[in-house]
Amino acid sequence: MTLLRVELDADRDRARRFDARVRRGEPFPKERQLVIDEAWARGYTPTGKVTYRGLGQGQPPTLKFDVEVDVST
Repeated sequence: MTLLRVELDADRDRARRFDARVRRGEPFPKERQLVIDEAWARGYTPTGKVTYRGLGQGQPPTLKFDVEVDVST
């Protein structure tokens, strides 16, 4: 299993709301699809689940995700 890190840009308020929502256990289908699309755009085949990893501390903040990908193709 190979993990690909994908970071999505967000403004500070959206990042805080998203983080709180995920920590409550709510799903994130829109962001999940964006991560999968980004993996395809980078030339990787997503093969597993998307995992939220937290907030990046940059400006603007980012939402960090890991997605399992196939690197053999």
